[in-house]
Amino acid sequence: MPVENIFINANSTSLSAARVLSSSSDQAVAFKSWVIADKKDLNLYIVDGAGAYIDISGYSSVRVGVGGLNKTPTGGTFTLTGTAATSTIASDASADSMDVAITAAQAACSVVKPSAGVWIITFDAYGAQTLPTTDAALLDPECSLSVKSLVTGTGSAAAVWIIRAFQTPWAYSESWTNISNGVTGSLNFGSENLYKAFGSASSLSGYFEVELTDSGGNVVTVIQAPVVITGEVIGDGVAGSATFASYITRNFETIILSVTDETEGATTGANKISFRAPYGITLTSVRASVATAPTGQKLIVDINESGTSILSTKLSIDPGQETSTTATTAAVISDSALADDAEISVDIDQIGSGTAGAGLKVYLLGFRT
Repeated sequence: MPVENIFINANSTSLSAARVLSSSSDQAVAFKSWVIADKKDLNLYIVDGAGAYIDISGYSSVRVGVGGLNKTPTGGTFTLTGTAATSTIASDASADSMDVAITAAQAACSVVKPSAGVWIITFDAYGAQTLPTTDAALLDPECSLSVKSLVTGTGSAAAVWIIRAFQTPWAYSESWTNISNGVTGSLNFGSENLYKAFGSASSLSGYFEVELTDSGGNVVTVIQAPVVITGEVIGDGVAGSATFASYITRNFETIILSVTDETEGATTGANKISFRAPYGITLTSVRASVATAPTGQKLIVDINESGTSILSTKLSIDPGQETSTTATTAAVISDSALADDAEISVDIDQIGSGTAGAGLKVYLLGFRT
């Protein structure tokens, strides 16, 4: 396969125009379009804009990605484990919700949320706080979760953390091999996140970004240039040998269950509705909605396969709300693989203590297996 040479002027005054013609020319060059599902082999050269190459062989990492700017999770949950494990935290958790979770699992704190997917935690007491481990497996689409220390706690200072949740780039690699004057590697444009972002569009605009990390852990971005990814004409499957989940060979489905009539109040009980799965399905998410919101307390729903719950945290609709997507505690799927012809049933474990909630529907989202 042909290799595309990319020359990047590290001294460019504009990250968006940092790609140049060659090591000896600082003429800006735009990226040509890339095609979804392709694998691109790249040689990267960092230059100084004055005719010389910059040696990056000593950098501890080279990270290259193509994606959208400041993309955060659109749904799902995550957990943190420090002194203890937090309860599940919604991807769009408020500052107050994050405060409750961190205080219960780690120590008393206050939280501010300056933007989507970003929380700053300041602990009440002076002293060190051990950074937690993270589990972002249930965030949607695929995401990374980062917890960093802004201020190290001491006997005279409180620890301050920053938590960031951000979508994994559509194409990404940190596996680059040193070559003469640069590095070589590849990007695979067949990731699940790319297909989710692409949807039914004919093209998708994003950015090509390169980050260099030195031995001291300092990160510098040398390019952040606009790129366009187009749809394919010959849909022959994803190129290359990288392992990833492809939307090319997946049939995505949504099964909608009317548990009650539109005006019928919900009542507690097992087996409110059941059916047999028409095919094997791997669930990616579940949700519920009502035509009339519950009041007083949340409405709680369970989903079962052959009589056994598939949820470790039940599906719920908060008081005054009409959808589970705004629930303080998001549902957690413990068994995502539903077998062909398995009996699927829905239980109502709790209803609103004032208004029960009416017009209940349950949605199973996933892909055929």
